[in-house]
Amino acid sequence: MVVMTSRLYRAFLNDRFFTTKEALALIPNKHTCMNTLKQLMRSRHIVKVRRGLYEVVPLEQLGKEKAAADKFLLARKVTSPYSLAYHSALEIHGVANTVIYNAVALVSPNQFRSFEYEGVSYRWIPRQDLTGTQKTIWGSAQVIVTDRERTILDCVDRLDLAGGFEEAFKSLSSMKNVNFDRLYDYAVAQRKKIIFHKLGFLLSRQQIRDSWHVNDEQLASLRKNLSSKIYYFLARKGSGRLVKEWNLVVPSNIEETMTFA
Repeated sequence: MVVMTSRLYRAFLNDRFFTTKEALALIPNKHTCMNTLKQLMRSRHIVKVRRGLYEVVPLEQLGKEKAAADKFLLARKVTSPYSLAYHSALEIHGVANTVIYNAVALVSPNQFRSFEYEGVSYRWIPRQDLTGTQKTIWGSAQVIVTDRERTILDCVDRLDLAGGFEEAFKSLSSMKNVNFDRLYDYAVAQRKKIIFHKLGFLLSRQQIRDSWHVNDEQLASLRKNLSSKIYYFLARKGSGRLVKEWNLVVPSNIEETMTFA
């Protein structure tokens, strides 16, 4: 059993997280595998994150207080297929205005029960279509995340999952090398008119125009997709002012919110 324990521990040491399914692939005998997992938990070589998911404690941390888990390395083991999205994507792309953010957004067609581990919440966001994603290296492993353009579209669509308007605007303003054609194609594929109203307003702001090199022709292409209906930028309707150019009601203090300190 000691040899088996050591083998299982070493197998996932670099990966940091593993599932019961992966452990069974290494030790096919279920009884032996589960006993090995129990022994590793008793010796604190591994920690149970939730049912069917474990964290490996690095050698240098054995017998000491364990360092906080890397939330994105953990997230990639929660469900499959998946993509990290919204504020999580902003963080991975290196543009998040708020560095410490205790929530992870996972989009996937396969549901999982949202949970919390070490003060970080892991939330399932249903999505059947996982186009607009890319693989990137995060720490010691590869993770899947929405690409820059899909991240922009997602954050504009669901500000609540992007940290709110101010956080989203300041983060997106830092985004570089945005492909407008790809962004436009993603917007068309969404088949939601409000997206064009929100995108148009956002891309017409000087900070975004400068950062993403948006030209008048590109703004005109967004304008062609507008509806005669008036939309609200924020989901919670309230007092605000109408931006006639984009048929969009925005908060009265939005210019303040969009100014960097």
